[in-house]
Amino acid sequence: MLAFTEERIMVTKNNKHTSAAWLVCCCITAALALTSCDNFADYDDNYTALDQQANSGAPVITAVYDVADTEQQQALTEASRGQTLVIVGQNLNNLRSLRFNTVEADLENTYTMLTRAVVTVPATFSKEHANTIEYTTDMGTTTYQFVVALPEAVVDGLLNEFMTAGSTGAIAGSNFDYYDFTATLNGQPLSLTAKSDTLLHFRIPEGTADNSIIRLSWLTAAGQTASCSMPFRPTGDLLFADITQTNQQQTDRAVTIETSDMGMPCLHFYGLITEWSWVELSFAQPLAEGGVEVSDYHFVFEVLTANGKPLLPRGYEFAWNWDWNNGYQWTPGNGCGLDTHGQWQTVRLPLAAIAPNGIGQTGETMTLNVGFQPYEDYDADFRFANFRIVKK
Repeated sequence: MLAFTEERIMVTKNNKHTSAAWLVCCCITAALALTSCDNFADYDDNYTALDQQANSGAPVITAVYDVADTEQQQALTEASRGQTLVIVGQNLNNLRSLRFNTVEADLENTYTMLTRAVVTVPATFSKEHANTIEYTTDMGTTTYQFVVALPEAVVDGLLNEFMTAGSTGAIAGSNFDYYDFTATLNGQPLSLTAKSDTLLHFRIPEGTADNSIIRLSWLTAAGQTASCSMPFRPTGDLLFADITQTNQQQTDRAVTIETSDMGMPCLHFYGLITEWSWVELSFAQPLAEGGVEVSDYHFVFEVLTANGKPLLPRGYEFAWNWDWNNGYQWTPGNGCGLDTHGQWQTVRLPLAAIAPNGIGQTGETMTLNVGFQPYEDYDADFRFANFRIVKK
């Protein structure tokens, strides 16, 4: 390595030789550098760039790391789409193909050398769930067990649990696009007729009995079988077999009880309800099954809004046994309001938030309190039906 001795050169504005001296110094320095290179550096004219060195055999993958893990302390078994990785192994040059779960990576933006490759997991996804990295070079192919993580399928339940037999229904949830699903009704195949990322559509056969079970199954991103069960018209869970036969109280005539097209009684809120008016209904009867752990249950009911008259974003309250101090403030549509467009839709709320002190014991009188107080004049036309408690 060249060593330079630093010398301080004092230059004054009045020295007429300054420019000439500086030029001479530069020339001498350049000449020394040029004439000294061969004395201090030994270049290999046969050097081969790391990404062009030849493989000695088939590729081998020993580990995969996140590109930010420069110390390679945490080997990965799965990664997300778009994540940049370092693949470590042997004979990784001359890459011909690189697939994550059957999806080809972008080879133009992949850098390789004999012992490692830097690659970005493809943004597209496959439902085949092969769960491998397939690495092909000029000397062969190797596979390495590796999962490309996908968003988990979330199943909320039937869009309307009290749909009528013979009609078209849907299973609501999210991330459905990433998976293939199969369904059964009481153990028999049930055809899924249409699919979106949030809905799976089907037709329930004529004559299907209340309290039947729909079961949905799929393979997770890790290749494991997942499933969940959903009740069809779960009349056995109803708090009130017939709400018209309960002990009732209400503050005014803005609500009537009528029979819905589901064949069940429902509460119909209708007409102009002025700003801050308080509408309250209460229904009491002996509790058929008590002593449950409320955190394990949902409070469930169906709601229908007339076309063009969505629910307000707030103003709805549910309480248990007159405990309004611990009442639950429901904000439909996560505070954005809710429009069911004239169709019944199932709502699931946490029972623990409505009855934080428990629901009582079997045989004890229980009271469900329903309140509504609009923050502005509201031309109401909505219905509630089928109040029930359902295990999560």
